[in-house]
Amino acid sequence: MEIFTQVLGYLAAICIPLAFLPQTIKLIKTRKTSGLSFFSYSVYQLGGLTFLIFGILRNDIPMITCQSIPAFLNFIIIIIIISNIIRKQKPQIKEVTNA
Repeated sequence: MEIFTQVLGYLAAICIPLAFLPQTIKLIKTRKTSGLSFFSYSVYQLGGLTFLIFGILRNDIPMITCQSIPAFLNFIIIIIIISNIIRKQKPQIKEVTNA
């Protein structure tokens, strides 16, 4: 039963980070974050970091793996969302041409 539990832990440690990868790659390529919630990703980041600390304190390798990779990818997503928010708030300077 212990081996089965370990296999489940490592399977989760692989699958959960892989779920974040396509979204992160798409956001890096397109920089389109209009449908994403900054608040939601921030709360997820807080929860993920809390679980990461919990895994470190328990010395639980699957949990550490499962939380550290998505935390990193989620951090990238949050940075892209913030940069898009800042970009939208800057006044757009249009070039005036004399015709």
